[in-house]
Amino acid sequence: MFARLTRRYTGHWMLVGCFALCFISAKSMAGSALHWGFVHFPPFHYQTEEGSAEGLLVDLVDRVMASVDREYSFQQYPNRRMIHLLNEGKLDLAVVMTSVLKDKALYRISQQPVSSMQLSAFWLGEREPVTRVGDLFGSRVILMSGFSYGGIRHMLEPAYGVVREVVEVDKHGLGIDALRLDRGDYLLNYKETATLEVQEHELADINHSVLNRVDIYFLLRADLPGSAQLMQQIEAALAVIQSNH
Repeated sequence: MFARLTRRYTGHWMLVGCFALCFISAKSMAGSALHWGFVHFPPFHYQTEEGSAEGLLVDLVDRVMASVDREYSFQQYPNRRMIHLLNEGKLDLAVVMTSVLKDKALYRISQQPVSSMQLSAFWLGEREPVTRVGDLFGSRVILMSGFSYGGIRHMLEPAYGVVREVVEVDKHGLGIDALRLDRGDYLLNYKETATLEVQEHELADINHSVLNRVDIYFLLRADLPGSAQLMQQIEAALAVIQSNH
């Protein structure tokens, strides 16, 4: 038997087996739980050791699902696995930058972004600030595995002619470790997440500069029954939530 955690809009957690999920689906398609996949990306979303989901975008999804009266299940995936599932149309919900999508027709995408992140370069000691890809010419760069970097990932390959060498890591903390061990000149990550790792590592001589801002959108799988109507409800809920901020 397979089980997953499902989060209700009340904020409580309950363990639901496959028979319960099937019963819900049979009872009412309108009330079936939607599956949300995400990666470890604090402070936006992450799964705790106890199995709960936390973060700024978790709170947003909670409020939206409460407004449209839908349950949802969640799972944290490794970076590459998450992107693969997304592009296979295997996730009902996602809150991501649209540059990760190979086929945008797979999902209904919110008209307005729900948040944004600052793509930044981090370095130790005395180095030139980076405000565009060209500033990385001849550098060794540490990248997060599976990240699209707002659509510029292909420009960060040595074959593109700017970056000299690439080192990939699959965890944010490993990126800081790689920088500290001089495995690269610059680490590219998002300021909001990397700053938390910098604080945890207590690095005093680290610097950063912002390359650009990347918007995040709310995605709903397009082939879900009633997805057009549900997306309208989600858009309305997002508009109310954003108007109150």
